[in-house]
Amino acid sequence: MKYTHGTHTVRKFALTSLALLVALSPLCAEEGRITQIDTSRLAATQNVRLFVNLDLPAGQAVSPDLMTVRESPDGKTYQEVRVTDVSRQATRNEGISFLLLLDNSGSMWDDLAGNPTDNPETMRITHAKRAIREFVVNLSPLDRAGLVAFNTNYTTIQPISADTSALSAQLDRVTKPARDDGYTELYGSIATALNTFGQTGRRKALIVLSDGEHFPFAGKNSKVTADDGIQAAIREGITCYVVNFGNTRDSEAPRIAGESGGLVFDAKNDRELLGIYSSIREQILDEYAITYTASMLPGEKRYVSVSYGDTAPETRPESARYYYSGTILGGTTQLPRWYYLFFLIIPALLWILLLLFKLEKPTTEAGIQLLYGAKGMQTKVFSLKNNLTVIGGSNAADITIAGNPAMKESAATIVFDKKGGTYTIAADSDMTVNNKPVKNKKLEPGDVINIAGTVVVYNDPSENGIQ
Repeated sequence: MKYTHGTHTVRKFALTSLALLVALSPLCAEEGRITQIDTSRLAATQNVRLFVNLDLPAGQAVSPDLMTVRESPDGKTYQEVRVTDVSRQATRNEGISFLLLLDNSGSMWDDLAGNPTDNPETMRITHAKRAIREFVVNLSPLDRAGLVAFNTNYTTIQPISADTSALSAQLDRVTKPARDDGYTELYGSIATALNTFGQTGRRKALIVLSDGEHFPFAGKNSKVTADDGIQAAIREGITCYVVNFGNTRDSEAPRIAGESGGLVFDAKNDRELLGIYSSIREQILDEYAITYTASMLPGEKRYVSVSYGDTAPETRPESARYYYSGTILGGTTQLPRWYYLFFLIIPALLWILLLLFKLEKPTTEAGIQLLYGAKGMQTKVFSLKNNLTVIGGSNAADITIAGNPAMKESAATIVFDKKGGTYTIAADSDMTVNNKPVKNKKLEPGDVINIAGTVVVYNDPSENGIQ
């Protein structure tokens, strides 16, 4: 009996110790998967914000003191940087910007098994549309969503907007392509979507749905590769998720998703598609936003790793990715060249010209003048004659800015206040006035407005004393 009692005691102690070990194991060492690197604040504040997925037990509080972020110029030698903020509410408080990239190649109009069909209910495209409709209806008011269809062509169905309910109706614009338009320009479409995404400073996710592999119109002569998309995702700070919706899978899809911080999924019907879309959003909502002060290391490329726990950082599993810091922080490994002075002198001269800038001709009307636009676009004065003036890339806009793929169809609106005699500009897209990001601003003569890379200057002669 004594032996048996001792055996039970040993077993009880062992089970208690094992339970305690399991309970403490996440605290000892936890790898954080970096899903997005936001460098939008790098130039202004020297801060970088990481979005990280930590597989911690539900309800376990995170201690910022146990979060370690390290940077390296070469991916080998790391140094610890200062973490200034850790939050699990960032995506919930700020919302998420989604761009849904929908394959509209010829095979998407086959049935789920890949056979030709005339029954719309069995078509892959119908299942995809149904899943997208249900997904966007359940988004938060803080979320934004856009839709692009791709095949041989790249067609923006709806730009990223807070009006997510309108996207459902726009799905009807996705129609069966002609034979020559039915190719799958997968890599080029991903790169274009990432390069024109915008939404600076937000959590950004590109969700690609495709039923096959990259099959461009140019065939083997196509110069676009998966690396174009990967580099665009890294430079723009966007996570790319890929959903395979067919029997054929693109061999580069896992690399595109993985190197951008995303994942690859497989779906067979609309229910599984909806589950995947919803799962991606839930994963993003559970991420931690970690803000840290970037290091002053040499080189354009900066590697960053994250780990969590109370053990030595070098003993923990780490998730490492890289971003491009440019020449904002740190320096190159070479001595500066004499002609680098031009990079200081030319911007200074341009700034002086901006300060001295006047409209081409004296006029009694307020207006804006195009200072910098697409290549080949000439300087032009646009008078503000209406109470409401829409600026955008569409021909339907009052002021059409052509040649800039990042310019939304309706990018900004200038509103005239009759009572006050003033103009106010507002934009849902990326816009700065005098180099400061704004959503709206009461305009003053000389204000320099940058809308998606197109720069205009506002002037009102009546306020400058011109009669």
